[in-house]
Amino acid sequence: MMLRYALQTVRDRKGGFVGAFLALMCAAALVTACGTLLETGLRGTIKTERYAAAPVIVSGDQNVHQTTVKHKKGKTKVKHKAKPIAERAWLRADDIESRIKSATGVATVVPELTFLAQPVIPKAGKGAGPDGGADAPTYGHAWKSATLTPFHLVDGKVPRSSHDLVIDRGLADRTGLRPGDRLTVQSTQSPRDYRITGVAAAQHGALTHQTSLFFSSEEAERLAAHPGKVTAFGVVPAKGTSVADLKTAVEQAVEGTTAQISTGDDRGPVEFLDAAGARVKLVSMGGAMGGTSLLVAVLVVVGTFALSIQQRHRELALLRAVAATPKQIRRLLGREALVVGAVAGAVGALAGLPLGEWLHERFVATGAVPATLERTVSVFPPLVAVGATLLGAWAAARIAGRRIVRIRPAQALAEAQV
Repeated sequence: MMLRYALQTVRDRKGGFVGAFLALMCAAALVTACGTLLETGLRGTIKTERYAAAPVIVSGDQNVHQTTVKHKKGKTKVKHKAKPIAERAWLRADDIESRIKSATGVATVVPELTFLAQPVIPKAGKGAGPDGGADAPTYGHAWKSATLTPFHLVDGKVPRSSHDLVIDRGLADRTGLRPGDRLTVQSTQSPRDYRITGVAAAQHGALTHQTSLFFSSEEAERLAAHPGKVTAFGVVPAKGTSVADLKTAVEQAVEGTTAQISTGDDRGPVEFLDAAGARVKLVSMGGAMGGTSLLVAVLVVVGTFALSIQQRHRELALLRAVAATPKQIRRLLGREALVVGAVAGAVGALAGLPLGEWLHERFVATGAVPATLERTVSVFPPLVAVGATLLGAWAAARIAGRRIVRIRPAQALAEAQV
């Protein structure tokens, strides 16, 4: 019965609820959009590119660990915290490699070196400058680790001397460079001129988030500037060995070291360190923006509901005069708010999905979030947005209707005659 009265009131007084509807709809859209960002930070996948052919990756621990022990009232509490570091953690090559090779089910162990290597491309009439044909960063590697993707030569030959260089097909297509051309590379050392000996292509398609340059093993180690250390190891299982069994065997082999074992989508954060750190940013930004939007919406809706109740003061006072109880008045106002909130929440939640996609694209375009962190969308953000909108509308109605439900019937009768 009360719901029917609420529906009739909303239908007859549409103008009085427009402000509340718009505020709640915008809040639901923003909560949904921010919820998708938060969910991306919590559950977003970071797919690997370089390590596609290596089911198991052994890398350094990319977190700083802190253990706090507190003694209070005869009890001991131990807390462990881990925070990601921006710089890459390197592994000692000899010790870790020998441990991995001793594990059961290991067929091949490939050491990996990754370091920034920016090609300087000649520009007609403007001298030379960095490769601007792609926004993706350029990394250098040793040619022997090309099997981790895998890359294969489509033109030329492998690099053998410290002045040889193999470029990937994407860079070759953008710049027109071919075997025999010269290319200056700015890496961890002073710029150096290299002779392009070959062009390589990834077996499963071009890498979309990076450009690869391949050097000889000696030159790659020099440019990496970490003698005796590697970025990671790619481990290929022997025939008949599952990835799960190989992971367990390698974990046992490197136990007691700082080495971390990754498989599946967990290999992505090893390759893209910035994407792993961006998770924390998205969680904090999504939560803060969504919560602020909902709070502002509730404050606006309190004002609009208060104005609506003031305009209907005589009507509500008359209901009190004819023996409507405070509980019934609260229920009426609450159901009106829920009706408006349900419609506004549903419309806003649907609008929030494309808004969330647009926000994610803007964050990627400005560099706040790397493109390697893929956006995740599920039903949870829209459902949470609708629920939060309903709760906010109901709370706003309760706050705005406090005076009218406290009025005594005699006073209500006097005010109804005014």
